[in-house]
Amino acid sequence: MFKLIKYFFKETLISFYQEKDKFFVQKRVIKKEKILSEEIFEFEKDEFLKFINISFMENTQTYISTIIDTFNQGIVNSCNHSKYKELGINIDNIKILCLKDFSVFIGLYELNEFKKEITQYKVDFIFSPYLIIQENSTKKDNTLYILISNNFASLIIYKNKEIIYSNTLQLEDNSTPQQIEDIKDNDSVLDDIDDLVDDIDDLDSLDDDLDDLENIDDIDSIDELPHTNEDNINSQLETTKNELNIVEFIKNSIKDYYENYEANFLEQIEIMYNKEISNNLLKTLKDETLLEIETKECDLLSNINNLALKEINV
Repeated sequence: MFKLIKYFFKETLISFYQEKDKFFVQKRVIKKEKILSEEIFEFEKDEFLKFINISFMENTQTYISTIIDTFNQGIVNSCNHSKYKELGINIDNIKILCLKDFSVFIGLYELNEFKKEITQYKVDFIFSPYLIIQENSTKKDNTLYILISNNFASLIIYKNKEIIYSNTLQLEDNSTPQQIEDIKDNDSVLDDIDDLVDDIDDLDSLDDDLDDLENIDDIDSIDELPHTNEDNINSQLETTKNELNIVEFIKNSIKDYYENYEANFLEQIEIMYNKEISNNLLKTLKDETLLEIETKECDLLSNINNLALKEINV
């Protein structure tokens, strides 16, 4: 009967993730597993709640999905509890989801807290970032696959197409002023600020601008003179903080992998990114790890809906 309903009626898939006070959303309408329409939205919380309610009024066959970015999660190449014990993972404090060839686990406390936060959004499916890496990687040996978004970075290493290592980093909230203070003395940050200064192509042009100002009859008519955009500088510092965190996370993960696992020698890092990553991050990562770097765009919202569609069709 369910298959018959799917054949005749439309289904609506809504994927979302939250960054600070913003909700990023994709709405996909499908029929017979064919995409009829796709739309991208950006909402405040109240707007998002209204959007969900309207979507259910338009179509009761609506499925809402999101991604959980907490650090206390992982992926294991087995569903057997003995494998978890072998890896030193306490199964009493985690939720294990067994899939076809592997399992995903997450800390019970983090999962329950996350569920409390999203209950109001009527979520049907919660996915781990590891599932998105699984869907988008070629699972080559000697390669570290990492998915980077604004809120998290998750990585997997394979051996003979089987998962041998995983790790996740929760990125700090860029709005925290203390983060800026913590990194003001960092050389790379100072270099970035120098780059901002170097962007001025011709300082002599500033003299011309001053000459023009002298010719203005009514100086009071000027509403606002050019000034340094402090917000832009702070944003640069905040971004650099997260970039440094990502580089250290990858370096520490590689060290852990070499020291504690049957490690093949890594040759490259493949970065899947949801939001554009900077050349500064790529250069620093290559210099610090001496590995080849490849990048691949990965639409987080679209991937979440793809995973939801698979769950619906089971």
